[in-house]
Amino acid sequence: MRLGRLIFCVSILCLGISGITPYAFAQSAPDNSQAPTTTPAPAFGQTAPVLNPENPPVTGLDEPALDLHRANSSFVAPALQVSESADTNGANVLGGSGLEAVTRVLGALDLQQFWSKSDVFLEYLGGGEFYSSPYYAAQLQAFGLEGVTRWRTGQVTLRDAFNYMPDGSFQLSGDPGLGLATAGGMGLGLPGSHSFGNGQFGAIGDIPRLANTAILDAVQALSPKSAITVAGGFSNAHYYDPSHEFINSDQITVQTGYSHLINRQDQIGAVYAFQLFQFPQATGGQLYLHIVNVRYSHNITGRLSLLAGAGPEYLELEEGGYASRWSLSARVQLNYKMAHSSVTASYEKLNTPGAGLYAGASVQAAHLAYSRTLGRTWSFHGDLGYSYNSEIQTLANSPILNSKATHYNEGSVGIYLRKHIGRAYEFFTSYRFSEVGFNAAPDFNAALNFGTGSISRRQIGTVGLEWHPRPTRIE
Repeated sequence: MRLGRLIFCVSILCLGISGITPYAFAQSAPDNSQAPTTTPAPAFGQTAPVLNPENPPVTGLDEPALDLHRANSSFVAPALQVSESADTNGANVLGGSGLEAVTRVLGALDLQQFWSKSDVFLEYLGGGEFYSSPYYAAQLQAFGLEGVTRWRTGQVTLRDAFNYMPDGSFQLSGDPGLGLATAGGMGLGLPGSHSFGNGQFGAIGDIPRLANTAILDAVQALSPKSAITVAGGFSNAHYYDPSHEFINSDQITVQTGYSHLINRQDQIGAVYAFQLFQFPQATGGQLYLHIVNVRYSHNITGRLSLLAGAGPEYLELEEGGYASRWSLSARVQLNYKMAHSSVTASYEKLNTPGAGLYAGASVQAAHLAYSRTLGRTWSFHGDLGYSYNSEIQTLANSPILNSKATHYNEGSVGIYLRKHIGRAYEFFTSYRFSEVGFNAAPDFNAALNFGTGSISRRQIGTVGLEWHPRPTRIE
């Protein structure tokens, strides 16, 4: 573990010494409707098609950008959000119910800077939430960075997302910043990272959680139609549980791949990845994963992107000894953009560190999202999510693992409405229903006050106001 951290730190140090300046989500204004884009890098005397941001290498971490709008200015922009929620299970306990008011105040500061070959984006998000019954306050802190430096035939990107959440189930839907600090998506880390994140599928209780994901990846074109990709990342999750029943984890991921353009719209590729999951020795030790995926992508610029990949996965684990097994990993993702709306659908089968509940979990996750503009000032977003999580290791020193709760299902549905009020204000309202259900009642320490039973249900209705003044341009 120390060797892995040392290698990662040396890589970051070398990045700074060589003068590499980070790249970011190329955005024209600080709102939540933009998509990460970059300017194509010149190569082989012309722009290399394999480096096109509308159809990046299928084995890399970047995803096709369906929003073709380009940012051409650097800026710094603040934002402030105040919201009030009615929560039917504020403590998120098993079998819990009872209406509770929650006030949240969040602020964000975004910085975006462009140079000829390098770009940088930084975001800080901070604030607090205030519960009414019983009264208590909790802080929230998040920081995000994404950056790239390009050369004639390639680019290197540094990504990092750090956050301290007041409870493991809190979700920052509609946060006032651009979203990089909170590493959106399905809990898998930064957009496009997927296998690099800290595996937050489902949560119970109000245990604070600190998580960080850092990734360094590079793309090198071999010809206008082929490229190799290399990436390395470190992720961790630490739970501030006074009884130490939740399981902290570290994750190291290294992957390499080869991509080839069949034509302007189709790509094929192959990826090999190695992952190491580390847990406190008493609750799981280490898991080793070797993954091979064959991938295919189809992209119609500005309208549709489809990615599909699958392959074998070999797992070695410590389970009071040594064990190993083969399984399948897979991922399918579809993005479709229409005149005034967009749809995203995805399915993944993967292994995660276990969200603090297991020392490693086998996960199948599906997600569906729909967004639409309603007239000139209204916008709508709706999403459905579901995951099935089963334990990989069966050990005795964990509240979950020493019971019959060998797997759980997690699902949610949400709707979100936003209205622009003038140039600087937005009103929003949202509703979310979520449920975490175990196949048997977990055997938690009674001192944690996580309730009884095997199901936690939660409904949250929110109204709020957001202020985001015109960005200040910087040169």
